[in-house]
Amino acid sequence: MRRLLLLLLTDTRRHLKSPLALMIYIAIPLFLTGIIGLVFAPRSEESQLPPINILLVDNDKFLASRFLMGAMDSDPVKKMFRVTLTDGNDGERKMKNGKASAMVIIPKGFTVDIIDGKDVSLTVIKNPSEQFLPNIVEEFMKTLSVMLSGAVQAFHEEAQGIRFISENPLETLSWKDLGPQLESAQKKFIAAGKYLSPLFIRLEKEKAEAKGAKVQLTMSDLFGIIFPGMIIMFLLFIVNNRMGDLLSEREDGKLRRLLTTPIATWELIFARILGGWIWGMGIVLIMVTTGSLLFRIHWGSIPSLLLLGLAASFWTASFFAFLFSLLKNRNQAGAISSPIILVFSVFGGSMLPPASMPKAFQTIGFLTPNRWFIDGASRIRDGLFPLPSLMVLILSGLLFLALAVPALKRRSLV
Repeated sequence: MRRLLLLLLTDTRRHLKSPLALMIYIAIPLFLTGIIGLVFAPRSEESQLPPINILLVDNDKFLASRFLMGAMDSDPVKKMFRVTLTDGNDGERKMKNGKASAMVIIPKGFTVDIIDGKDVSLTVIKNPSEQFLPNIVEEFMKTLSVMLSGAVQAFHEEAQGIRFISENPLETLSWKDLGPQLESAQKKFIAAGKYLSPLFIRLEKEKAEAKGAKVQLTMSDLFGIIFPGMIIMFLLFIVNNRMGDLLSEREDGKLRRLLTTPIATWELIFARILGGWIWGMGIVLIMVTTGSLLFRIHWGSIPSLLLLGLAASFWTASFFAFLFSLLKNRNQAGAISSPIILVFSVFGGSMLPPASMPKAFQTIGFLTPNRWFIDGASRIRDGLFPLPSLMVLILSGLLFLALAVPALKRRSLV
């Protein structure tokens, strides 16, 4: 036991003499987490899309077109659409340059044709380079058309008076003849007002929230989601670098010299594995502490998080001990270990949230330590104990350890 501790302390001091690589490995996940957090930081309580640009060509310039323009100029609609009046030629030029999502053309004689009960069409020219916004404009214009058609049908008789006024000079009008039509329109407006003001049916917005859920995602919450994936990814890289001693000592002849001393083979093997385990746990502690101070991350239960860090570090040391027992030299290790870590990170959720990945990728992710560490950290933040993650990491780590020790022992004796 004393020789085991001596080997462990000697290796640790040797690695700490050149801490630059370790500092870089620790700084990179902090930097990446900060960048990703700033990019996806919540901007406001409710995210709002920018107004949709619409070009409006009014070839009618009469009551019906004014009704449409007035509806599009109301305060609620202005939050959704930015309407710009233009002519046909200028509108076509702007559409070709992608300056608007759609162009609406009101035809000449639009008002008169509606009053006469003729079929009339509004033209909506959609920007082909956009997928969703032009469809929103089209559906909105359909809604306005239905409203205008309903108003014209309800006030058809009164609308004939408007047609008569528009076609005759003011001096020839007989206001006495228009009186019955105006009185009829007044009665219809009063009757409609009973249904339209106030509206019988209103729309109320209500947000469904889980019990205990936060109203808004804060910056610290966002960092808390991102950082665990970075921790486990760079834990794999750092422990991989430390466990490389198993191969470098065999190549350099140091292992052969050590075996001529009273040190037993199993002591040397366990010193390397234990060193990788402790080294990894130290990295987890540094990153967790830095995340708390720098990003204000609320981790949840610290004892549970430390257990999860111990399990992840143990798994990492055991896995690389097993992997290196199958390899002959450092060149093979460099060519194989880094791609394995990247595959773990991609499928395990260190680079993309698991929920945003295809089902097949999510299934593969359960074969990686990244996924179990990230899920465990998430359970801890939610106030739960990460028992599934601990069981998987510890049991699979013990399996790798049981396979690695005899294989490394055979390699050491060759």
